[in-house]
Amino acid sequence: MPKEAMLYRVLDPSKNLVKCTVYPRRCKLADNQYGFCGIRWNFGGKLYLVSHSLTIAVAIDPIEKKPLYHFNPGSLVFSMSTTGL
Repeated sequence: MPKEAMLYRVLDPSKNLVKCTVYPRRCKLADNQYGFCGIRWNFGGKLYLVSHSLTIAVAIDPIEKKPLYHFNPGSLVFSMSTTGL
């Protein structure tokens, strides 16, 4: 179930035009348009997260597998991911 995003700006309320402010691409989205990431969707002039609460993969990995290798060598890290459209 989509959830309204927190990080966006309304550019033109009469045209339902919004701008995502999360990623460097700064997508400008017309009504009923998805962002480049495929996760954010403009519906009725509000930006929604379509992947909210949808977990695709969960794993416990060695810290060396992540870009955090300099933190506590030999320890484990919890990984969780989702997907866009």
